[in-house]
Amino acid sequence: MKLASGARTDVGRVRTGNEDSYFVDSPLFVIADGMGGHAAGDVASATAVEVIQSKRDAISAADPESLSEAIREANRAIWKRSADDTNLSGMGTTCTMILVDGATARIAHVGDSRAYLVHEGEMRQVTDDHTLVGRLVREGKLEPEEAARHPQRSMITRALGVDEDVEVDLLSLPVTEGDRLIICSDGLSGMVSEEEMTEILRDESDPQTAADRLVDRANDAGGEDNITVIVIDVGADTPAGPDVAEHRSDLGDRAMTDPAADTGYHRAVEVAPKKRRWGRRLLVALVLVALLAGGGFVAARFALDNSWFIGVDDQGSVTIYRGIPDEIAGLSLKEVHERSNIEVDQLPAFKRDEVEEGIKVGSLDEAEATLSGLENLVKDPDFQSSFSSPGSRPH
Repeated sequence: MKLASGARTDVGRVRTGNEDSYFVDSPLFVIADGMGGHAAGDVASATAVEVIQSKRDAISAADPESLSEAIREANRAIWKRSADDTNLSGMGTTCTMILVDGATARIAHVGDSRAYLVHEGEMRQVTDDHTLVGRLVREGKLEPEEAARHPQRSMITRALGVDEDVEVDLLSLPVTEGDRLIICSDGLSGMVSEEEMTEILRDESDPQTAADRLVDRANDAGGEDNITVIVIDVGADTPAGPDVAEHRSDLGDRAMTDPAADTGYHRAVEVAPKKRRWGRRLLVALVLVALLAGGGFVAARFALDNSWFIGVDDQGSVTIYRGIPDEIAGLSLKEVHERSNIEVDQLPAFKRDEVEEGIKVGSLDEAEATLSGLENLVKDPDFQSSFSSPGSRPH
């Protein structure tokens, strides 16, 4: 069957860089959502897509395992780069791939990017989220509605680059003329409900227009993460959408050899809680200091007393703090509320970086829920097998 596609990536409204990568070479479509912070996250996702592109001729619907092998090879490449370069330590990426072959869509998947199918106007998610919350939903311990609002909904338990090998989900999905497939990073699924997505996909018959509207809607909802989406129409009369050269010709070999190179490559990432912009945090800190110095002590004290974050104390323990992580002119703007039994070195590198920077939360309840999620992540068997196996990277 003929295919038509539309694709778009966007940095969003909060982040300063884009760490997503995507690849369109109909009938093969790939999204990778990097983690580990700029520039490590974008290097991880770019490496994944680069490796898969290099394996393009070996990927075949007749051999579904070839999809899994391409992702595992990408995993090995990311793992090796991370081991060889301390500046890239802890980087990783999700990866979701679709290969459409006649009436079958072959899907290979790792992480919390998603694939959806729209059939006869109804949309359903066809991949599992490899997250702590996703596992609780599958085990019946959490309702999907609760998961959508859960503070730890993006704590990843499986990703490329965190171990020498990775387990890849493989599934075959029957498709018929008129069906629509969607791949997206969590910058879309985390900001736009499935009901809203379905409405847009029903309204827009053109896949590129649909992709554009989905990205715009995620930005309208706050754009807290980078947003990448590919829309694939099955049995379409129009040709496939964006040519791969449009999205990869500006990458060349630089992202593979120089992670600091400004390639202009399409990227965006990461796992929640989201990193704050340092400029905004510094501004908040300076305003509070000015209030304290200028007699606005009550207002500043109120703001600090009602601010919370997860950080690391001097002994390396993950800790709930009241206040903000910043220190201005030697003035500390935080105080310890609760120390946990978790050592920061028990966390995977990408999560360790977030905690060391300070994970800002909106309330004490959210802080306690976030801390509980970190404790569960450390105890989770999938986490232990991924990050604590004999072959895993030492912390």
